[in-house]
Amino acid sequence: MDDRDSNLQLMLGEPKRAIRSMFVAFIIAEAVIQINQFVDTFWVSGLGTASASAVSTVVPIYNLMTAAGIGIALGATTTIAFRLGRDEREAAERLAGAAVFLGLLLSLIASVLTAVFLKQAVRFMGAEDVMDEAVLYMLPYILLSPVLLSEAVLGGILRGEGAARKSTLMQMSAAVFNMALDPLFIYALGLDVMGAGVATVAATALSLLIGIYWYKTRKTVVGISRRSILHPAKADLREVLGVGGPKTGQQIISDLTDLLQRVFIIIAGGTNAVMLYNYPWRYMGLAQLPAHALDRSMVPVCSAAYGQAQTDKMRAAFLYTMKLTLSVSLVMLVLMYVFAEPLMSVMTVEESMREVRPDFVKALRISVFVLPFGAMMGMASSLLQSMKKAKIPMDFYLVWGFIKLGLYAVACQYSIWAILWCMVAVHVFGGVCLMIIAYAEFKRVSSAKPRPE
Repeated sequence: MDDRDSNLQLMLGEPKRAIRSMFVAFIIAEAVIQINQFVDTFWVSGLGTASASAVSTVVPIYNLMTAAGIGIALGATTTIAFRLGRDEREAAERLAGAAVFLGLLLSLIASVLTAVFLKQAVRFMGAEDVMDEAVLYMLPYILLSPVLLSEAVLGGILRGEGAARKSTLMQMSAAVFNMALDPLFIYALGLDVMGAGVATVAATALSLLIGIYWYKTRKTVVGISRRSILHPAKADLREVLGVGGPKTGQQIISDLTDLLQRVFIIIAGGTNAVMLYNYPWRYMGLAQLPAHALDRSMVPVCSAAYGQAQTDKMRAAFLYTMKLTLSVSLVMLVLMYVFAEPLMSVMTVEESMREVRPDFVKALRISVFVLPFGAMMGMASSLLQSMKKAKIPMDFYLVWGFIKLGLYAVACQYSIWAILWCMVAVHVFGGVCLMIIAYAEFKRVSSAKPRPE
């Protein structure tokens, strides 16, 4: 049995073993990506406060631009794994082509919308003083967005056939290439802040070429033909969009909420409040790596089990992943709470920052209570998406976003601490409610086999 079939059989086999195998690959990829973000920040910070502020400002805009890639990638993972679970490889290959087509189409739409609304968005966030730097940084992404979204979609297709190591290698190679190219484009070639964007796109293009090579040399279970990309069937497009569309919507809602909440944070305490809110999330992001990797591992395993009509296997995969996720989240919560002061001292070395170090420590100790409930939201959402019920978490995130912004609007009249406690409260509500919804939906579908499509 070659590597392609062994990956597929692993995904279709014992769920705990499949999840453990995928988790190792995904956690390595997530860790390298996080390191890349720190390195990227280091190189950009050397250009001065204007460039650093511009990059920080456009993060929500970049996330909105690439939301479709995340959505279609998940749609590809879920539907391809489902079809392979039913031993329908030809259908899986058609879905892969449809996913690539959708990624290319939506990337062009995202580029046009970003080009039209970029300056208005920067003005809305009150960052006109870094407008020129923000536009220069985003220009490579606008011009070459098909590279970004295609790489994401190809990774989703690989995960759909259980090829976690190949998907991980693509992500890791993009991060490593980016770390190597940043100083070249930013400083050696004198492109400054635009060089950071060029480096990311170039690194992603090199990663994409690795994926294309695998498909050209038939090193994957699922093939992608030119015909399936250029002439996708409407039914295949609908199937991918059935999961990918709502996931894209969920991602956009989340990113818009992040953008809008900055207004209330600034009202609560100015730019210092933004730092108190955002800085702890650098560590929170690291603490959430295991949960994110487990999420990604569970989706193809549960989707394939759903395709096999083996809901007992789905239950086993979900419960096993949930147990691991909550255990790790609780351990990280305790460690970060206890060691909050030394952790935040790393980010408060400068004299003026040392004066507010106690506030940063307090902010981190409040924020860590989000970890287990944020993990619950992610796991419940992933379970629903693996059952092709992606519209449910999208609708929930819309309601949840309004509740979050409403609480922030009230809390900003008091202090940043009120906002931070509201952040914890809304995650507790979200984690418990979405988990109840996901469990009820699983009980409903587990009594019947998936219908032919």
